[in-house]
Amino acid sequence: MAAGGAAQSLGAGALLVNPWNITEVAAAIGKALNMSDEEREKRHRLNFAHVTTHTAQEWAETFVSELNDTVVEAQLRIKQNRPVLPFEEAAGQFLRCNNRLLILGFNATLTEPMDTPGRRGGDQIKEMELKLHPELKEPLAALCRDPKATIVVLSGSDRSVLDENFGEYNMWLAAEHGMFLRHTGGDWMTTMPEHLNMEWVDSVKHVFEYFTERTPRSRCELRETSLVWNYKYADSEFGRLQARDMLQHLWTGPISNASVDVVQGSRSVEVRAVGVTKGAAIDRILGEIVHSKPLTSPIDYVLCIGHFLEKDEDVYTFFEPELPCDNIGYARTKVSDALKLHMDRKPPLKLPAGRTGSKPSHGKTQRSSPNPEKRITNGNGGGHGRRPSAERISWNVLDLEKENYFSCAVGRNRTGARYTLGSPDDVVSFLKRMAEASFSESRGPFH
Repeated sequence: MAAGGAAQSLGAGALLVNPWNITEVAAAIGKALNMSDEEREKRHRLNFAHVTTHTAQEWAETFVSELNDTVVEAQLRIKQNRPVLPFEEAAGQFLRCNNRLLILGFNATLTEPMDTPGRRGGDQIKEMELKLHPELKEPLAALCRDPKATIVVLSGSDRSVLDENFGEYNMWLAAEHGMFLRHTGGDWMTTMPEHLNMEWVDSVKHVFEYFTERTPRSRCELRETSLVWNYKYADSEFGRLQARDMLQHLWTGPISNASVDVVQGSRSVEVRAVGVTKGAAIDRILGEIVHSKPLTSPIDYVLCIGHFLEKDEDVYTFFEPELPCDNIGYARTKVSDALKLHMDRKPPLKLPAGRTGSKPSHGKTQRSSPNPEKRITNGNGGGHGRRPSAERISWNVLDLEKENYFSCAVGRNRTGARYTLGSPDDVVSFLKRMAEASFSESRGPFH
């Protein structure tokens, strides 16, 4: 029998009991005494396999690894917190610019706040059905009507979720970290590399399902380019231990030789195809926007706001005009290189050669006009074709001054973004202010 802490290690082969329940303990003892030899042997094999693989050496390595993680976390905690997003400054610069790009995350950014995750009363069913914050419908509609603004919702959610929440707006939708893209007036396109290796999905799915069964109130989400195990509503300590055990299973088995990235959230584990990040998708998103919408001037204002995981914060650095040289090389070269591991075609948006090794002059971010090639799919993911290349134009796609760029992390103090906001309610207040600015401009000069 196993009770307390031993139940988490020997749970697969032991009889689990509550040591404070005398009746339950007595029943388990009776079951153990009358157990068949075949079942005893089967249970023993499971427990024996666990104790022989989880050795003192393995424990020591895990302890040292976690100790190193603690040091890193401590360094992040003492890192200077980012300031709060300045509403009036962002709105003022918005009005001064002629071609504005707004990139918005969805989950925990535009959604209605839920109950505290650790509480038993948390509404897990409501959490699974992501809905747009009701107070954002009018501000979003107003911003989408602005002829000088282009709105992009960039999310890890699948296409059906974005269709359901944003299908009525005049905007761009980028699902599954930008691997699927469409304007709400058109069909879905896939920006995935043609020969992306997804053979690892089934084996990872089995591991996720196994831990979902063993972890009450956890769930597994299957997407087309990734798998997510979410334990937001599970017991926090037990969920963390299960996540650690899951990672050990993954690294020693299904993904040991697979081209994948493992992304750890605060209460989730995600396995993606290598190079799938929101920052890596921005090239292709910009390329499609330029291809589909005739631009009379380069993009001179960018707002990027979301509750993005650390892996996806390359979306902030992509536009950053004032990055150190090393970071520029990583943000705008390494990301594309990762995708090229499985690509036999050029990405739609090419960077000027001088951008990868030197700091931009005059605090600007500039990008050349793209020559996009896209594979187009219907809404169900079937069939694809090639879209003809767009004609090249002489001016840059981006001409971004440092004072016209606002990156903001929602609910994350330790971030690579310039600014922070505390919750989706703060995002609601901010976008209402931006909508007011857009509306006032449409009525003419301020009086």
